[in-house]
Amino acid sequence: MLSVIIPAYNVEKYIKRCIDSVLNQSLKKIEIIIIDDGSKDKTSDICLEISTKNSNIKYKKVENSGCSAARNLGILMSTNKYIAFLDSDDWVDQDMYEEMIKVAEKNDSDIVICGFKKLNEEKKLLSTVKILEKKNKDDYIDCKTEWFSSPCNKIYKRDLILKNNIKFLTNVYTGEDMFFNFKSLFFSKKISSINEAYYNYFMNESSVSNNYKNRTDIYIVIDELVKFYKENNVYQENINKVRECFKYHGIIYPFDVLQKMSENKVKDWKRFYLKIKEEIGKFKYLETIDIKICYYYRIFRLKMMWLKRYKKMLMAK
Repeated sequence: MLSVIIPAYNVEKYIKRCIDSVLNQSLKKIEIIIIDDGSKDKTSDICLEISTKNSNIKYKKVENSGCSAARNLGILMSTNKYIAFLDSDDWVDQDMYEEMIKVAEKNDSDIVICGFKKLNEEKKLLSTVKILEKKNKDDYIDCKTEWFSSPCNKIYKRDLILKNNIKFLTNVYTGEDMFFNFKSLFFSKKISSINEAYYNYFMNESSVSNNYKNRTDIYIVIDELVKFYKENNVYQENINKVRECFKYHGIIYPFDVLQKMSENKVKDWKRFYLKIKEEIGKFKYLETIDIKICYYYRIFRLKMMWLKRYKKMLMAK
C-alpha cells in the first residue's frame, strides 16, 4: 500500500528513532526503503541490523551523492501504490500513514498533505503547523506557507511521480523539495489535506537545510521553475506563482539568512550579500512594484542593523 523512502547520512544518533516510528505504524502494509548515502559513522551498522530483522525493509548503501539522488533512487525501488518521504532525523506519529491512506483512498487523491510539529533536541514543542482544506487544487500551490515545500508531510501516488517523470533536482541543496512539489501538485488531479500535525520535524541546527552555504541555490530552482512552466506552455497563467516564489524564497528568506549571518558574525556574510544581489539582478523580468519595495526594504533594514552596531562600537570606545 505504501513505500516510505528514508535517505540517511551520518545520523547514528537519530536513525533508529526514525525507522522505529515507521515500523510501529498502525498501517501494516508498509515497505521501508533506506538509502544510505555513504555514511561514515555507525548509521550503516544500525540500518543493516534493523533491516535483517524486518523483511519489509529494503536497505541500500550508495556513494555519497546527496539527499535528492537518494530520494530519486528510492522512488525507482518503490513498489507500492503510494510513496512517502521521511527525513532520517525526524519521526512520524503512529497513525499518520493510516489516516493519510484512508483519505487518499476515500477521495481518490493523488496527494494528501498533513501538518507537522517542530521540535528541538529535547523534543520540546517549538511550534505546530496545520493545513486547512482548500476549495480547489490551485489553492494548495502556495509556496508562502510552511507546509508546502517539504515532501515529508505528504503522500503521493507512485503513478503520478513515475508517469510525469518527477524527480528531485540533484544539482542544488536548497529548494529541491519545493520544486518537486511545484511539479507534483501541477500534474495532480486531486489533492486532499488533513488538519492534524502527524509529522515531527526535528530542528537540527547542523542539517543541510540550515547551512548558509547552500542558500543561493534557490535561484537555480526559481530558474528551473520558470523553464518548467514555459515547457508546459502555462508560464503566463502561473507567472504570479513564480513571482511569489521569487519574492519569498529569493528575497525575503535570503535576507533573513543574511541578518542571522551578520548577527552571528559569520565571516562570509559580505560575500553572500553581494552574491544575493547579483542573483536577484538576473530576475528583473519578474519585478513588480511590490517586489521592488520588498527588495529595497530588506536592504534598508539590513543597513540599519549594521548602522546600529557601528554606533555601539563607537560609543564603546
